[in-house]
Amino acid sequence: MKSFADFKKSVASIGKKKEEKKPQKAMDAGAKGRRILQRREYAAKVSSFIPDDLKDHKVYESSLTRLKSKSDKGGMALLSGSRADKSAKENKARAKQLDKDIRGKGLPGATKVTGRYDEKDKKTGEVTKVKERSHVVTSGKMGKRKFKKAVKALGKKYDQDAVITQTKGGGGATLKRTRKGALPKRNIPIGKMRPGRTGEMDTRVKGKTFTYESYLRIQERGKTYSMVISWRGKLINSQMFFPSFKRPTKAEITAEVQKVYPTAIVMYFNPSMRDPTQPMLFAGQET
Repeated sequence: MKSFADFKKSVASIGKKKEEKKPQKAMDAGAKGRRILQRREYAAKVSSFIPDDLKDHKVYESSLTRLKSKSDKGGMALLSGSRADKSAKENKARAKQLDKDIRGKGLPGATKVTGRYDEKDKKTGEVTKVKERSHVVTSGKMGKRKFKKAVKALGKKYDQDAVITQTKGGGGATLKRTRKGALPKRNIPIGKMRPGRTGEMDTRVKGKTFTYESYLRIQERGKTYSMVISWRGKLINSQMFFPSFKRPTKAEITAEVQKVYPTAIVMYFNPSMRDPTQPMLFAGQET
C-alpha cells in the first residue's frame, strides 16, 4: 500500500508534466526585423543621455595605450602624405593613397592620426596650430632594416622633409631626413614618446595627444633662436634650440653651429618662435 508521501510525489509529477513547454517555433523574418528595429530605437534613446566627454572614452584611452605599447616594443614610424602647397582635397587624396602604399609595402594597416605643429604668421606674429593627416605605421613581421627603408621610401615618394622612426624597443625615436636639404643632418634623435603631452609639434589620436622629448624641451626647458649663418660663400637661414633660458653668447652659438657646419660664421641670432619650415639644430646636452 502506498504511503501518503508517495501519493504527494505522484501528484507533483503530474503537475510537472502539465507545465512542460513545447519548443518554440522559429521566429519569422518579420518578427525578427521588428525586434532588431526596436533594439536600434532603444539604443538611440539611451545613447542620447551619455555626455560627449564620456562617449568612446575607453576607445580613446585604448588607442593611445596601444600606440604607446607599440612604441615600447619598437618597430613604429610616423609619416604623412600632406604638403603645405597642396589643397585640402589633394592632401585628402594623398592620404588615401599613402594608406594603400603602406599596405603595398607589406606593412600592417596604419593608424590614422592628426599631426600638429605651431606656425607663426609673419605679418601678425600670431601662432596657430596647423593640422595635417598623418599615419602611424608598425613593422609587423618585417625586419628593422627593411622597415626603415620602406618608411623612408614612402617619405621620399610623398616629398616629405622627414619621417619619424623607432626600431629599438623602449628607445628613442629618430627624425630621418627624406628630402635633400630639408634638415642639416640625416638622422636627428628626438627622444622617447610622451603620451598625454603637447609641444610645438605633437600628434593627436582619438582625442588624446602625444609628443616626443625633444619637442617638450623646446617648449619647457629652453629657447629657440633664429640665425643667419655664412657657410662656404652662402647665407643660410636656420634656427637652434638652446637648453637654457639664459641668452647664449655668440661664441657659444658659433661653437654649436660649427658642429654641423664646420668653419661657419654666425652673422645674426635672436630669440624667436620655432619655424617648422626651417631646419632645427639642437645645442649641447641638457643638464
